[in-house]
Amino acid sequence: MPEPWIFDLDGTLADSSEGILESMEVALESCGFPMLVRDPKRLIGPNLPISVSIANPHLCPESICRVVSAYREYYNATGHRKSTLYPGVSQTLQRLAASGRTLYILTNKIQLAAEIIARHLGLDACVDHIYGQDAAERPKPDRLMALIQNHRLHSGVLVGDGLDDYAAAQKAGFRFLLAKWGYGAPAVEEKHGPVEGVDRVEEILRLV
Repeated sequence: MPEPWIFDLDGTLADSSEGILESMEVALESCGFPMLVRDPKRLIGPNLPISVSIANPHLCPESICRVVSAYREYYNATGHRKSTLYPGVSQTLQRLAASGRTLYILTNKIQLAAEIIARHLGLDACVDHIYGQDAAERPKPDRLMALIQNHRLHSGVLVGDGLDDYAAAQKAGFRFLLAKWGYGAPAVEEKHGPVEGVDRVEEILRLV
């Protein structure tokens, strides 16, 4: 049976920077705090509480929780609408699915937000399972291991642009492909050197 493919969402399948940055600024301002860092390469990818602490490093844990709640409310209602798929994503996922591969999305977005944006972008019709973050805010490597256990996977391919994607694939012993167009791709190569990757999502089809 063909190996399953697991995809990160932000920076891999979708360009969601505009909606994320807007939602972060609105959330911080609604809680009375300025947004001090706006670099999508730093803000997009980590679990949301970590991103909030990067956007304003002076926040206490209680304030971070308030901003996280405000962010999720705004993003789920409005911010997600500014996300767009990268060129070729739908066609690539459809062809992978047609080849008999099971497709997963593994994202640091909370589950509700993951489902909302997947519907908005039409990804829910392209993939078999969508795994967002739960209340425990577990790191992506731990959540990939839970996914593997739940679906009894023995091997697979993980496509992502972040350090946590790379770490997850390494922990699971899965093949990792770097989405070189993503926000976090430079940080992955800076830390780990040249890694296997693709410059455009359509290139994935040459590898299957």
